[in-house]
Amino acid sequence: MSEASASLAVRAYRLGFLDKAAIWGAWALVGAVFLSVGWLVMAPDDPQGAVTLLGQSDAPWIMLQVAALAGVTAGIATIMAGRSRPDVGPFAVAIGLAAVTLRGDSAEALLIRGAYDPSMSDYRLGSQLALESLGWFAIVVVAIAASSLVIRWFWGPSTPGLGATSGAGSSGGGVPAGFDLPGIGGPAFGDRTGLTSGLTHTFAAAVMAIALTGLLASGSMSRLIRHGQACFVVYAAVFIACYFASRLFPVRSALWSIASVLVLAAAGYGWATMYASGGSTPASIPHSHFLRVLPIQYISVGSAAAIAAFWYVQARADHAREVAVESKYAL
Repeated sequence: MSEASASLAVRAYRLGFLDKAAIWGAWALVGAVFLSVGWLVMAPDDPQGAVTLLGQSDAPWIMLQVAALAGVTAGIATIMAGRSRPDVGPFAVAIGLAAVTLRGDSAEALLIRGAYDPSMSDYRLGSQLALESLGWFAIVVVAIAASSLVIRWFWGPSTPGLGATSGAGSSGGGVPAGFDLPGIGGPAFGDRTGLTSGLTHTFAAAVMAIALTGLLASGSMSRLIRHGQACFVVYAAVFIACYFASRLFPVRSALWSIASVLVLAAAGYGWATMYASGGSTPASIPHSHFLRVLPIQYISVGSAAAIAAFWYVQARADHAREVAVESKYAL
């Protein structure tokens, strides 16, 4: 492909009105499904409780139902959005999961319940929250796999904007996150991101996200927990961290950025278990800022931020390449 035709290809990746309408429609539909059907599945037994698996006797059955819902809705959202952008389906599922948490209480409910439960030590609470984060992360992986399989079945490696034959940091919005999963991507879709490169990106993004979470939440330690505040801290920290990680250690899909969210949640809860409160704060105010966020919020909001950061980096790269090519041919 010549540079002139490459410039035309980059222009083709720009979203038109119908593309944007389809994407927003897909997100609205998935959000509505999760707020209705998803809430029926994930609603806490306590009407004043938070959306969590702790204390749920049928937690495995809940996870299976949510996984099925995530796979189906991610596939539908991908079909609706078409070939405009990768990972529209997983992003929609992440937003849907985050929206469900707003119908329940914040992490304050867990802290108060733990304070009156003699068997719920700081170590046990942190360990269970970290394990729950792994479960919600598995739901996001299901959405990623379902969306990528739909793309592969419907459009194959010729999908515009997926950069199937490009390396790390490729143009055109990158490739779907699932193409870096074993068994989904293949030679026709280009080589997967190397394991070393991917893990380096994940580690860098996680370290920056941990530091930024502490910085952004530093002024809220004496205040009660609010959903909006908790979600903002996670989204801002993950977005900024993944943006800089993508610039320093580019990868071809958002999978490795999304993986950093799990590291953030696990490391945060792990740190909280080592930093015991000693009863110095009210039960409703956590002794660690990492405990201000529910596991499902870490994973859902963080995954949405990671995907958004990846899109932003790719869009900037596309624009810079288009300007460079047009400037060359204008001379």
